[in-house]
Amino acid sequence: MIRIFIAVILFLLLYWVSPIKLAYTFDVSLPYKWWIEISWFDLIQKGDYVSFKPPIENEYTKGKVLVKKVVCVEGEYLYVKGLDYYCNGVYLGRARTTDSKGRPVSPFVFNGEIPKGYLFVMGENERSYDSRYMGLIPKSNIQAKLIPIAKSPSLDWVFLR
Repeated sequence: MIRIFIAVILFLLLYWVSPIKLAYTFDVSLPYKWWIEISWFDLIQKGDYVSFKPPIENEYTKGKVLVKKVVCVEGEYLYVKGLDYYCNGVYLGRARTTDSKGRPVSPFVFNGEIPKGYLFVMGENERSYDSRYMGLIPKSNIQAKLIPIAKSPSLDWVFLR
């Protein structure tokens, strides 16, 4: 019995300090729920998913760690035409002027080369609160790189009652 207890404790300690973990997200702006989370990484590239501490704190971000997809990286040219966002001439998506409750939101406007140490990230839902509203994300705010593994089962109903 004591060996099982010690084995469980060792497993939990190794999981806790491991740079690779299984993660679950409640974020509805992404198609995946289950991820492999890597907290020790060297390079973040366009197309990677990342978890990060938002650069601004407001009612959408307060106390949250967000998960979004990197869509434009340092050295690339980001520009906004009206409410439409482009990275190196490739259409990324459109910003909205109101949130899902009809309250006004201000789109982030940037036209130029993304500076060293910053990323532009987006959710995959058109109503995602992402860089279109909070601006460029400092790489220093990135907590982990995420690899999607499954869309289900969704456990939101267990935790979000």
